[in-house]
Amino acid sequence: MKSNNEDASETAPTGSGIVPWLRLLRLSALPTAISNILMAFLLVHQSWTPSLELCLLVLASSLLYSAGMVLNDVFDIETDRIQRPNRPLPSGQISRTTATTLGYVLLFSGVLAASIAGWVGSGNTTYLLNSTFARATAIAMLLAVCIVLYNGPLKRTIFAPFLMGSCRGLNVLLGTSTFIPLATGMTTSPSALTILGIPLVAWWISISIGTLIFGVTLLGRNEAVESQKRLPLFIACAFIVAGIAGIGGVVYCPVDIELSPNIQGIYPMIVAVISLTIIRRVLGAAVVATPAAIQAGVISVLRSLIIFDAVICFLFAPQTEHYALLVLCLLIPTVFLNRYISAT
Repeated sequence: MKSNNEDASETAPTGSGIVPWLRLLRLSALPTAISNILMAFLLVHQSWTPSLELCLLVLASSLLYSAGMVLNDVFDIETDRIQRPNRPLPSGQISRTTATTLGYVLLFSGVLAASIAGWVGSGNTTYLLNSTFARATAIAMLLAVCIVLYNGPLKRTIFAPFLMGSCRGLNVLLGTSTFIPLATGMTTSPSALTILGIPLVAWWISISIGTLIFGVTLLGRNEAVESQKRLPLFIACAFIVAGIAGIGGVVYCPVDIELSPNIQGIYPMIVAVISLTIIRRVLGAAVVATPAAIQAGVISVLRSLIIFDAVICFLFAPQTEHYALLVLCLLIPTVFLNRYISAT
């Protein structure tokens, strides 16, 4: 997927040096992956401590995300030779062999960083199947598999949007992977509802965000096509709205911590207000069905991830609003970098 600003950035002479690598990695969208981790970690730990585990999970997510961006260009090089010949690989600024090696090194490093995070948090239970080490490693490995399948053999199939949504949902779960029941403020009893050691509310948010990304991937799948059938686009919009509804409805998910009644009351309204512009743009994209409109809708949804993450932080940690504000600050590098480096 390509945003409006890419027309200028793709045709501008970039020369050698760091610029082609930044474009290959698509760093402008990286803060959205980081915000998922910060939100999910706060959700289960009720703070950003243990800080070492958090830093390792942020690193793991960043490496896995970057691997996906690199491998996307590796597998799409023949298509890019026709549609975007000035991308780093088809233009020859970076060799395909180098990019392939980089992509898989980043993928392996991301899984390794996640495993280390789980190992740090596992204590004496490292080798148990229900340990944080096993959970973090399993989630990271599954995420890596989804990245390869999406970018490679299943990219042109009907499974591609599902895989992309799964990648984002798994990224959220990765942020919860070092959670230990009874060791944090999230659960206060052994009977608290968890699935595979992860609280139900984290699964709710993961599935909601995954559904949102499923929809936006479906929306932007053929964005370069000038004339598209409206029905698939409206189906994509329905999934986007469903994902947003899931995010707004998380207050109705059973959770073993006490939420402020006032915050619970205004939270869905905040999500609704945030969603107005997003829904307007994606519905407009479905009606107009032009590449420019679809690109605008896709970028709007991707940027909204940071805002939604910040609002979820506010819901579950209203007394420490600086968490939400710090997550929201990730919009700054996203918007700034997107002026020079396309996020899609």
